[in-house]
Amino acid sequence: MDNNNNISIAKNLQSSKRKNTQAKQRNNKKIDKSKNTKVVAKKKANERVITKQSEIKNIKSNKKDSNPLINLKGNRSKKNIAKIRITPLGGVEEVAKNMYMVEIADEIFVLDAGLMFPETEMIGIDAVIPDISYLVRNKQKVKGIFLSNGHVSSMGAIPYIIDKLKCPVYGSKLTIDLLKNHLKHLGIKRRIKFYYVKENNKYEFNNANVTFFKTTYSMPDSLGICIETSQGNIVYTGEFKFDQSVSKEYKSDIVKISTLGQKGVLALLSDSSNANVKGYNVPENEAAEQIDNAFYKANKRIIVTCYASNFLTISHIVKAALTQNRKILLLGEAIQNSINTARDMKYLNIEDENLISIENLKDYPQNEICILSSGDQGEPIEAMKNMAEKKIKGIQIDEGDTIMIAATPSPNMEVMLFQTLNLLVKLGAHVVTASKRLHAASHATREELKMMLNMLMPKHFIPVQGEFRNLRKHAEIAEETGVSKENIHILQKGTTLEISGNKTKTIPNNVPIGNVLVDGRGIGDVEDSVLKDRKVLSNDGIFVTSYAISRKEKTLVGRPCIQTKGFVYVKKSAELIKEAEEKVIDYLENNPIKNIRECAAVKAEIRNMLASLLYDNTKRKPIIIVNFSLV
Repeated sequence: MDNNNNISIAKNLQSSKRKNTQAKQRNNKKIDKSKNTKVVAKKKANERVITKQSEIKNIKSNKKDSNPLINLKGNRSKKNIAKIRITPLGGVEEVAKNMYMVEIADEIFVLDAGLMFPETEMIGIDAVIPDISYLVRNKQKVKGIFLSNGHVSSMGAIPYIIDKLKCPVYGSKLTIDLLKNHLKHLGIKRRIKFYYVKENNKYEFNNANVTFFKTTYSMPDSLGICIETSQGNIVYTGEFKFDQSVSKEYKSDIVKISTLGQKGVLALLSDSSNANVKGYNVPENEAAEQIDNAFYKANKRIIVTCYASNFLTISHIVKAALTQNRKILLLGEAIQNSINTARDMKYLNIEDENLISIENLKDYPQNEICILSSGDQGEPIEAMKNMAEKKIKGIQIDEGDTIMIAATPSPNMEVMLFQTLNLLVKLGAHVVTASKRLHAASHATREELKMMLNMLMPKHFIPVQGEFRNLRKHAEIAEETGVSKENIHILQKGTTLEISGNKTKTIPNNVPIGNVLVDGRGIGDVEDSVLKDRKVLSNDGIFVTSYAISRKEKTLVGRPCIQTKGFVYVKKSAELIKEAEEKVIDYLENNPIKNIRECAAVKAEIRNMLASLLYDNTKRKPIIIVNFSLV
């Protein structure tokens, strides 16, 4: 029994082993088959890749234009992780002059290139632009300048820097057309490679792709910019706000912005201009109602000044004027160019019969006139100041005129604004300023900034476009929305944030920075000492004395000649001029020149002597120039 059981057990074990062996053989066959299937699939996939690469190669070889716009659908090959360096060249701790540099390996992408209007004491200066010396030294790496909008704070520096960089410029059609107008206005003729960007375009480079998304701003065709890298997306909002009351050409692409957030944002550079303003912006439709009310109350002429690039405000003003059957005078080349461009692109509807010239003003009753003005570079305050000071031929401010300043001035223009307001009130004008309800701001307020942060959910956050108090407040808002404090970076101009995987470091003073002053066609050749001289000239004038020295005798020949400009009225100060002449004569007679090399030291002594004399008599310090000649 026991033997039978043992035999039975043995048979069962043998049977079980056979079954296991057979099962293993079947499994091995399946595995071999699976492997063969994978090999075949892999082979086919490789064939498809080779075919696709061949197609791409053929397409690229057939392209006549070197435009890097990629329309092919397909996955980009995974790139090696390259260090990313982000450096503000402008636009931080200041309003305007936006310019940000993103370096990825051996490629540089420039985001915006704006200018800033000069401060009041910058006498004779037309504009202030960022220092681009680092970009010039590395211009072979610069892949292009990518513009977010057509305001001079974002693209105004292009005419002054493009000749040095010689790189392509990317922007929406409206932005590029406005830039072309700006170049034409300045008389600058350069061969620039422009790329008209649409929001669905993708531009491919060695280390990154560049894509775009629509944003709401004071002009249509405004764009945010996304740089796709192997480490993640770098997003630059440009100047933006959220407003659902605007027409479709102004509306932000909320879906695309949210999609970027879902994909993951490595770093966000975002507009901070209104970070200190609570709540939401006034909707544009409400601002339009307030403009309508101001027009309704006006009994005589309405004179409006605004930024030439603020198409939203301009469209409200034009609509209000036409509703009241007022003829419109466009005052200033910048606003004329902007409106003509907007008309060409169907963003603004004004018939020629509704536009008049200065010469035609007298042909219409005052209650049928609207003057819409802006400065030469699109700034609003200077244009109104020139009218108030009667510097524009054919136009002067009359009592009862309604003056509407539909713009919020930048901080460096506020002094000029208050001076202008005083002049206007003295002239008897009724002044309507850009109150919160009259003029909808063009920049996102606190709740709108939170909305952008919540949609994009960035790992790193860099507040830009604002004074330090704005940047600090925006940093606090970012922390409230969940960005880690250690990943919030308030960068100074020239300071670089380097990101490499999970490691980051800040490199202070990594790039040369400073203000480059534009004086006519002179760029960067105006130093602080020149500005100081101009300020002295404007306040105290200039005092020039010239005399001749005998080459042989080393003595004075004749009498000194004295000329002044902006210092004193010569006829009323004849005694002072004569006393100055006598002082020069006495000094030269009592201190004979022994050697020609002493002449420079003598000039310095005479200058100091005259400075004391003039200050004692007038309490003024003119620039004193002493000239001599050898005869």
